[in-house]
Amino acid sequence: MGIKVQKVGDQIKLLEAVPPGAFNFEGLRAELRLEMDALAVSAGKLLVEGIVSAEVDAIAGVKYSRKHEGIDRWGHQPGYAIIGGQKVPVKRPRLRTTEGNELPLESYERFQDHERRTSAVLQRLIAGISCRSYPKAVEEFSEGYGISKSVVSREMIAATSEELRRLVERDLSTFEAVAILIDGIHVGKTLLIVALGVNIDGTKQILGFREGSSENADVCVSLLEDMVRRGLRSEGRPVLVIIDGSKALHAAVDRFFGAWAVVQRCEIHKRRNVLSHLPEKYQSQFGRKLSAAYKMKTFDQAKSALTAVVKELEFLNHSAAASLLEGLDETLTVHALELPELLRTTFASTNLIESAFSRARTATSNVKRWQNSSQVQRWMATALVQAEKGFRKVRGYRAMPILLNALNGIAKERGLAVEEKIN
Repeated sequence: MGIKVQKVGDQIKLLEAVPPGAFNFEGLRAELRLEMDALAVSAGKLLVEGIVSAEVDAIAGVKYSRKHEGIDRWGHQPGYAIIGGQKVPVKRPRLRTTEGNELPLESYERFQDHERRTSAVLQRLIAGISCRSYPKAVEEFSEGYGISKSVVSREMIAATSEELRRLVERDLSTFEAVAILIDGIHVGKTLLIVALGVNIDGTKQILGFREGSSENADVCVSLLEDMVRRGLRSEGRPVLVIIDGSKALHAAVDRFFGAWAVVQRCEIHKRRNVLSHLPEKYQSQFGRKLSAAYKMKTFDQAKSALTAVVKELEFLNHSAAASLLEGLDETLTVHALELPELLRTTFASTNLIESAFSRARTATSNVKRWQNSSQVQRWMATALVQAEKGFRKVRGYRAMPILLNALNGIAKERGLAVEEKIN
């Protein structure tokens, strides 16, 4: 769902989501202000670090080359650059002489120039990204800060342009998902279904999203099909799929992954659904009991505790008891997999995706009126990608091989031929 535009003469036209020719560049720039600015700031950060690194190489020589005697690399420290009128954190490399004197970096100092807090540099970078003219975008970005061509070499421009291309064009073929979380977020009157993947090393990545409803299995299947089209594996290895409990979403996962999917229903959604049936005066009491049950270490312990809660609820509210009983075992899948406590907590709910949703809500809160669904999708795409840049590995990631082995065991019990190795 990336933004695709094409330069035609002096105009920029959008190829997806908006009829061709609907906007000239300035009109498009105004409507897409948030996502294009955010993307350009991320690209600008990448370029700043690349240009400063290139100056370090020019002064001290390529790392480990030992061509410049008397000058040593001195590690990195947190720094910042002014990009698009805001301070953006960047890594600041340091150099010093053998006498211990620190050498200033001209490019880094120029990137901190507060007098250059204008939108002109950012606009030129946005135009280059939009036209897929990456080398030109790099050149104009550096020229906007007065960085000399002796620092920004052709080789550096080529290398940074490639990094910039990777930033704006998403591919999933190298992402080996061991777990996939699927949940929805409301933006205005629009519901977007978002998928987040977790790799064997615990890294997270937004895999895609679709506008629609968690009650519509076809929309969810469309999302999964798009992920596979971009390279995500859908068979050959089992995957833990964490969902909110929607029957249609469950049906979509079954239709798409078949026996390769091991489903964990979000315990937080389950608890919320159960408590919604109860009068307010009972909600805290049963909320604590449900939380305590789900914190049990083993499947048998947790199920026994939840079954006891069901019996209590039957005397108080039959609907609440039925809600808890429905799909109860699938809320305990992570217990049945016998995962270590940290990893069990990590995958017991869809909370992993909530940090991305929080960032998206902040980004979209400034919009008072949504023009159309394509606008929602463009803003969300950028907000989610920006949120992803702050992702850390999941809690308990060192135990991810335990999860993979447990999933492989279930797949073999189901008669599936598992490809054991994940690169």
